[in-house]
Amino acid sequence: MPDDADLGAMSTLPVAGLSALHVLRRAGQLLGRRVMITGASGGVGRFAVQLAARAGAEVVAISGNPAQADGLRALGAREVHTDPAAVDRPVFTVLDNVGGRQLVDAFASLEAHGTLFSVGRTSATDAVLPPEALLGTEGRHDRSIRTFFLFGDPATDFSADLTWLATEVAASRLDPGISWRGPWARHDEAVQALLGRRLHGKAVLDVN
Repeated sequence: MPDDADLGAMSTLPVAGLSALHVLRRAGQLLGRRVMITGASGGVGRFAVQLAARAGAEVVAISGNPAQADGLRALGAREVHTDPAAVDRPVFTVLDNVGGRQLVDAFASLEAHGTLFSVGRTSATDAVLPPEALLGTEGRHDRSIRTFFLFGDPATDFSADLTWLATEVAASRLDPGISWRGPWARHDEAVQALLGRRLHGKAVLDVN
């Protein structure tokens, strides 16, 4: 970490920041391509919006909270919708943090040869694809769904990526999206706010 780094901000990086970075790398060349990110106002989603936009993608952000639209545009989103079904043009790839019905609708938006990466399942509901989703109609064929688990390969060394992310956050080129911060003694308040979905982005507890 840089010597003057905010340790609380650095604490947001090891899972959310790394997940966004590694999924977008798997997606391949993004310059000039449309990338959909569901759960865009969450921890992984906010990092993914920024990183995809910096890679030259046309970012389509999906957030269930309309009040997040301006903030997501400020991070680099070209379009912001509350539902993937509202997107009227195909996308090259999807980073899905929600699962359930949103995964199904996001998959339907993929162009031919597109890929959906299933990263999170915050909806905690089943994703049931209709039979026609697998027929490749309207020229949309060879589409795929890939699962993702950051720590799937225990031999992976994340040190270089964490160093880069930390440098970007410390230089204010990457926003960690801290929406709640307080001392460890208030941990119950933070947990309840997260479980109640009253927060978007990250909660940070400071330990002295």
